[in-house]
Amino acid sequence: MTTKRNVGEDSAMDVTDGAGTDGTPSVTSSVRLSGLPVRILNYLVKPRWWFEIAMIYGIYAVYSLIRNGVHDVEEKAFSNGQWILDAEDRFGLAWERGLNTFLDTTPSVAAVCAVVYASLHFIVTPGTLVWLYVKHHRHYRFTSTVLILTTCLALVGFYTLPTAPPRMFDGEGFVDIMAKTGTWGWWPESGTPASDNISNQFAAMPSLHCAWATFCGIVIVMYTKNHVVRVLGALYPVLTYFVVMGTANHYLLDVVGGLVTLLVGFILAWLLRMAWRAYLARHLDPQIVTQLSAKGAA
Repeated sequence: MTTKRNVGEDSAMDVTDGAGTDGTPSVTSSVRLSGLPVRILNYLVKPRWWFEIAMIYGIYAVYSLIRNGVHDVEEKAFSNGQWILDAEDRFGLAWERGLNTFLDTTPSVAAVCAVVYASLHFIVTPGTLVWLYVKHHRHYRFTSTVLILTTCLALVGFYTLPTAPPRMFDGEGFVDIMAKTGTWGWWPESGTPASDNISNQFAAMPSLHCAWATFCGIVIVMYTKNHVVRVLGALYPVLTYFVVMGTANHYLLDVVGGLVTLLVGFILAWLLRMAWRAYLARHLDPQIVTQLSAKGAA
């Protein structure tokens, strides 16, 4: 039978943090566990900024390596893309057709959309994580876990369902907006930081642009107190949906796939959190678990 550990019991390691400011013992100075659980708890209670940067950079580097390491899938990618487009046409869901035509006939708007596609994806997402870490530390661990799991799940989609984007189907009437506006900016046709010769052109399903943008929008709306920023946060995902389809980089179903991927990432992160809380509840006093939860560590 497992017994709960109380304050003052012997243990192999302590989780340490500053003393409480309300006269009560510090939450983490009262927690005594051993082995791997205490290391996890140390990490959750007080994530180190330098470790977070290194970890996120490492994850993104591995993601880019895997994403862009998919080869010899061109035939399958075009087959999948054609299937998606045919299905959308059949049910009247090919919204990207009308949006792409609109951008093709309005060059100034097309150029703005190209800038948005090529840049905001890589500015807003890390910016949101930094803001969470600095201003809303309690929520950082769970939300960053959602983002990491979502990104990992997207890799599964890129491997199992390589998909040629609409811009590659010249016979379907699509115009490659990124290529058309390339002389206005710095971007390659794919709108990625890497060269088109390096970047995987068939990583369309699911749309990670839309998954990340929706993540940022939800987080900003939930945690900001500034009404203007909240409105901008709510509009950012909508703008991203418009841009990725209008530039013919994604189908509507890619957008839906990105949202489903984010939802599954959230569910997995929530299940991990519940499993961790259940573990702590079996080994620690309820009051300590409650205090750890308030710190975002349980």
